[in-house]
Amino acid sequence: MIQKNFTVEECIYTRRSIRSFTDQKPPFLDIKQLVESASMAPSGSNIQPWEFIFVDDYEILKTIKNFTPGIGSNPPCIIILCSDKNRAYEKGGTLCRDHMAVIDISMAAENLMLAATAMGLGTCPIKSFRDSIITKILKLPEHIYPELIITVGYPAKDYSTPKRRPVDEILHYNKYGGINNEQ
Repeated sequence: MIQKNFTVEECIYTRRSIRSFTDQKPPFLDIKQLVESASMAPSGSNIQPWEFIFVDDYEILKTIKNFTPGIGSNPPCIIILCSDKNRAYEKGGTLCRDHMAVIDISMAAENLMLAATAMGLGTCPIKSFRDSIITKILKLPEHIYPELIITVGYPAKDYSTPKRRPVDEILHYNKYGGINNEQ
């Protein structure tokens, strides 16, 4: 269950891409909680085009890792976030199928990763994979498209906060390059 003593801000500021995990598998009930948190993400026109595939079988993980260079270690499990292209098209047309579904998956992924942080789990989102091979390994139907893989597990070590660009460098006021002089 998600720990209630973490604020959203604490989760945002402490979430890291974790690439080294212990061998301990998270309980399946925790995985279900992560997917429930993901499913609460905003969705354009409430289409909810997402499907989630949880994998903790060692042989399947090993096979997927062979075609996913972004998985640097041996995570105890992964969640593949897929978009249902038929659902997206039927409910919202080409725009939803080709663009909104990816945005919805991205927002669901962030919810999932923040919820994992609150639970003491580490995650790493990965896009560097061959979608056709992942489709074959997971026996996905033609309309279910793998968008993102998220590794999930207990971090093997502590990770420091990576440096971020200062807000004054990335925030523009009323136009690109605009500065708010009332700082």
